[in-house]
Amino acid sequence: MKEKIWEIRERKHTDLIDQILYNRGITKDSKEKFFKPDFQKDLNDPFEMKNLKKAVLKINEAIKNNEKIGIYTDYDADGIPAGALLYRALTKMGAKAYVFIPNRETGYGLSEDGINYLRDKGCSIIITADLGIKNFKEAKYCKEQSIFLIITDHHLPDDELPEANIIINPKIKGDKYPFKELAGCGVIYKLIQGFAQYDRKIDDNFLKWNLDLVAIATISDMVPLIGENRVLARYGLIVLNKTKNLGLGALIKSASLKDKKLEAYHVGFQLGPRINAPGRMDHATKSYELLVTEDKNEAESLASWLSDKNEHRQLAMEKAETEAMNIIEKDDLAKNKIIILSGEWPKGIIGPTASRIVEKYCRPAILFAKDGQKLVGSARGVPGINLVELIGPFEKQLIKFGGHKSAAGLSVEEKNYSAFVKGLTKLANEQIPDELLVKRIFVDAKIKLSEMTNALYDKITQLEPFGMGNSKPVFVASGIALENPRFVGKMEKHLSFLVSDGKDRFKSICFNSPIDCSMIGNLKKCDIAFNLDINTWNNATNLNLNVIDVKQV
Repeated sequence: MKEKIWEIRERKHTDLIDQILYNRGITKDSKEKFFKPDFQKDLNDPFEMKNLKKAVLKINEAIKNNEKIGIYTDYDADGIPAGALLYRALTKMGAKAYVFIPNRETGYGLSEDGINYLRDKGCSIIITADLGIKNFKEAKYCKEQSIFLIITDHHLPDDELPEANIIINPKIKGDKYPFKELAGCGVIYKLIQGFAQYDRKIDDNFLKWNLDLVAIATISDMVPLIGENRVLARYGLIVLNKTKNLGLGALIKSASLKDKKLEAYHVGFQLGPRINAPGRMDHATKSYELLVTEDKNEAESLASWLSDKNEHRQLAMEKAETEAMNIIEKDDLAKNKIIILSGEWPKGIIGPTASRIVEKYCRPAILFAKDGQKLVGSARGVPGINLVELIGPFEKQLIKFGGHKSAAGLSVEEKNYSAFVKGLTKLANEQIPDELLVKRIFVDAKIKLSEMTNALYDKITQLEPFGMGNSKPVFVASGIALENPRFVGKMEKHLSFLVSDGKDRFKSICFNSPIDCSMIGNLKKCDIAFNLDINTWNNATNLNLNVIDVKQV
C-alpha cells in the first residue's frame, strides 16, 4: 500500500464510545443530544435566517393574488430534491408553480434562457434552489423583465451580492442564523418551515414525511453531518426507510435495496448517484419527475430509466479515469501540487472523476471537458486547502467560477486555458505546504482486538449517520498476524484474510486492495487500521474488520 500518515488520537477514555465522542468534540453535556437528537427542539427557528420571513410573506401574498411562481433549481442530488420539495409545498398551498432545471450545456446557475422559459409561463416570481448567489448579470436581467427574484442558496457568496429582491443564504454577511452548513435543500426546508407558521396546509405531517428528500440532498451534497444537518439526515433516513414518496420507493426497489435498512452509505453511493446520473449524462428533468410523481407506473418506469443512466455514467467514468491517469503518468503531472488536465469527456462526469484523482494522488485536481471554444472544469480539493481562495486570484481569466472550500466549478475560454493552468500551477507549487499532500487516516484509538465486540458495534451504529464531520470510527491494532489471504469479488480486487493477535481472530477484508498476497505472507507482525463492521452470510452474522491500511512493524 502507498504510505499514509496515521494520526492516532491520544486515548483519554477507557470506554471507546466516550473516546470517539471526545474526538468529535462531543462533551458529556451534549452526549445525550448527539445520540438522541430531538426533531422539535434541535432545529433552529427558520426566522433567524436573514430575509426568510420577508420571503414567506411575499410568497403567501403572491399565492393569494393567484400569481404564477417559477422554481429554478440545480441539476444535482441536492438541487433536484430541493426543487421537488419546494414544488410539493407550493402546490399544497394552492400555488400554480412551474419548474426549470438547467442542463450541463446551458451550464450551472441562472441563465436568460431559463428565466425566459419561466417568464413565458407567466411567472412573476422566481425562487431559486441551490443556486444564484453569484448570478449578478442574470439577477439584473430578472429586474429588467419585472420578475421578482428570490435567491435561496448555500454556496459561498462574494462580498457583493446580486441585485435580487430577496436573498436567503446563511453564509451572507449579517445573517445570524446559528448553523451555516445547510445544503441547498436544507435552506429550502427552512423556508417551508416558515410557510408552516402562516399556512395550515404545511403542517407537521408534511414537514416530517418530506424529510426523506432533505436527507438525500444533505448526504449527497457532502455537507458536514453535524448540528442541524445531523438532525435532518437522521430523521430523514427514518422517513426514507418507510417513504410514502412513490418515486423514492421505486428507486429503492430498482437499486435492490427494498429489504435493507437504508443508511447514509446507501444514499451516498446508490440512491444519490441515480438521481445525479441524468444531470451528469443528459438532463435532470426525469430525476425531478420521479420525486414528484403520484403515478406508480410512471415511478417504476422512471426509476428503471435512472438506474440504466447510472450504469452508463459509471462506464463513462471508468473510461475517463483511465484516460486521465494515462495523461497524468505520461506527462508526470503529479510532480505538481495541483493536477490540471483536459480531455474529450462528458462534462457531467468530470467532478466525480476529479475526486478519484484526488484520492489516488492526494492533491487538488481540476478536470476540464472541451466545449466548443471554451473548457468547462470541475475542481476537487484536499483537507486544509480552500479551492475558492486558491483559484480566486485567477477569476478574471475565467468565464464562470464558484463553489465551496473543497469543490468548485469553473469555465475558461480555450485561448486563456494555458495561461490559467500555468499561473495556477505556479501558485499552488509556491503556496501549498507539502504536508497537506499526504493521505492521512484519522484514527480514533489504538485498541486490543478483544475490545471489538458486538456490543461495541451496536453502540457505534447509534452514532450514525456517518459522513463529513462525523466519520465512521477508525481503530488501530498492533502486533497483528495476517493469515490465509485470498482475492475475492468479481474482478478479484478485494483481499480477504484473517487477522490475529494470538488470542483473538477476526475475518477481515481490504476493498480494492493494492496489497500483494505474497507480501502479506512475508509480514511476521504488522499494524492494521480498520473500521469495525458486520458480515452476514448464510444467515450467520459475525463481526468483520474492514481494513483500510496495513503497516509492517
